[in-house]
Amino acid sequence: MTGGAAMTDNGKVTVVESVPVPTGKSKRGRESVLDMVRSLAVVFLLVLVMWFFGQASPGDSKRIRPVDPTPALQDFVADTAGPVPTTPHGWVVNVRVYDQGVVRVGYVLGEHYTEFAGAVGPSFLAVETGKAKRVGTVDVGGVTWQDYRSADGHESLVRTVGKATVLVGGVRENATQAELKQLAATVR
Repeated sequence: MTGGAAMTDNGKVTVVESVPVPTGKSKRGRESVLDMVRSLAVVFLLVLVMWFFGQASPGDSKRIRPVDPTPALQDFVADTAGPVPTTPHGWVVNVRVYDQGVVRVGYVLGEHYTEFAGAVGPSFLAVETGKAKRVGTVDVGGVTWQDYRSADGHESLVRTVGKATVLVGGVRENATQAELKQLAATVR
């Protein structure tokens, strides 16, 4: 009996106080260590499943997604009549942008990366070269290119043709000078 009123044989009403009956459940705040371990195990299992399925495939970090540079280069030529490169054998184009009169095409060769950039006039050079200073000239197939070096060691080869200024290299490059020359030799 959990409580209430009861009538006796002599007609008197007897009030029985309610006495809690144990239900086998503990009150909130009195969880055992085992309860905490179970809860943490469930949370850990959910985190482990989400981590496992959230991982990129092993090849994703090394995969290069090639793009066609033609639209950006055509827009650049139409606006500036400037020279543009062709993609050297074995190189992969993975960036192409033509925005506000500046073309930028990125190339990957193995672990090395370099860019071709161009615009009307030299105003874009400070950004693209990382405020590099001219350190000399480099001959590429009989054509003289200006050699620029930034404070952090990035090299760029720069040349002006008509009203267009073009460069190979830039602040994102890690290519060797030989690779810069190889790309510069294709600029026509």
